[in-house]
Amino acid sequence: MTEADRKTILVTGFSPFPGAPVNPTQQLMQSLPDRLAAPPPGIRFSFHVLPTTWTGRQDVTDKLRQDIKPVAIVHFGVDGTRPEINIETRAVNKTDQVRPDAAGKLPDEPELAAGAEQARASTLPAEPLRAAACLADAPAVLSDDAGTYLCNATLWDSIGSGIPSIFVHVPKLPDGPDDQRPEFSKVENAAVLILEEVARQMV
Repeated sequence: MTEADRKTILVTGFSPFPGAPVNPTQQLMQSLPDRLAAPPPGIRFSFHVLPTTWTGRQDVTDKLRQDIKPVAIVHFGVDGTRPEINIETRAVNKTDQVRPDAAGKLPDEPELAAGAEQARASTLPAEPLRAAACLADAPAVLSDDAGTYLCNATLWDSIGSGIPSIFVHVPKLPDGPDDQRPEFSKVENAAVLILEEVARQMV
């Protein structure tokens, strides 16, 4: 089998943004290629860090989908308000009109797509991915609230592309020994198991 014959799974994280000067999903995109260097036969992973900007939706993310033509997409993002990993089961047709992106910009419109449906369901099975994350001794739950920031927008776009897609929110890194959020190594192990489960679904 040649490299061109392999099914590609697109995996993304985000760069830092206001309120998250350190984005653990950017670190994941740096460490996961080594952890997943031997994927199942016929599968390859393509890892990318997305800019946390509204213009990046078309300039970067949409271009990746078109160029790579993945069979599945797993987006990772950070949510500093959550203590556990959240497997997002839907995206909503709303934008955040309060928090600026990494370029200091707000979205132009209150909806992601004027006149479109109010919500889109994630198109990769969520429960098996939650169960896989828990095997890493990392707390993981299903969520139907991906917010209204770029995490939600990215999931919305990928679902709309017709490619099986899901979004995984991870907590920010713990601030000290008394912080109950999982350490990066557990989040990384959970991400490995999540991606291995997605790969199994694609074989």
